[in-house]
Amino acid sequence: MIHDYFASLADEFGKHSDPFIAAGARAYMRNRSDYYGIPSPVRRQIVKDFTAKAGYPPYGQLTEMVHYAWEQPQREWQYTAMEITGKFAKKAGPELIDLAEWMINNKSWWDSVDFIAPNIAGMLFHRFPEVKMQYIENWMASGNLWLQRSCLIHQLRLNNSADRALLFNLCERLAAHPDFFIRKAIGWSLRQYSKAFPEAVIDFVNSRQLSNLSRKEALKVIERKGII
Repeated sequence: MIHDYFASLADEFGKHSDPFIAAGARAYMRNRSDYYGIPSPVRRQIVKDFTAKAGYPPYGQLTEMVHYAWEQPQREWQYTAMEITGKFAKKAGPELIDLAEWMINNKSWWDSVDFIAPNIAGMLFHRFPEVKMQYIENWMASGNLWLQRSCLIHQLRLNNSADRALLFNLCERLAAHPDFFIRKAIGWSLRQYSKAFPEAVIDFVNSRQLSNLSRKEALKVIERKGII
């Protein structure tokens, strides 16, 4: 059982908990989760040591593992489950996209979505392009803020191999969205793409009605390099 599998990891998380850091993390994340108060580098080393001894759960128990982690009040559990799932995304089949969608939709906040979208969903979309657009269109049509943000940022890790037409299309379709997290994601996705194709991003930004936030974020690297 997953509870037994994680027993020693739970002990280690408890030993390394820091109430002061936990309080700061809760405040920073607007009291949306509890925390052990373990800095990310320390947590990742704890998990690395744990998996070196216990191994990773069988693929067939991955959904159970994710649900167990999501039931825990401390956010470190969700981070751990996301990162373990990210390891599987490099070899798993397209069925894992459904689990990624569930993770995006539950206990949703930018800290989880910004890992899941490019590292799990995006990885799977890249590996299984035949199913990508069905999910993208469903997520765009859902009206769900976090699914739509995931559409925008799912290509962040692809660098110069990102699908330009898709990126620009998604940015244009969501350009008038009023929410900060969507406007920020538009700028972030364009900024990442501008590292390889600055002129294309300049042309897109100058020819579309983007929010000031999206435009500012999109042009950060370009302006820093003095291209414009």
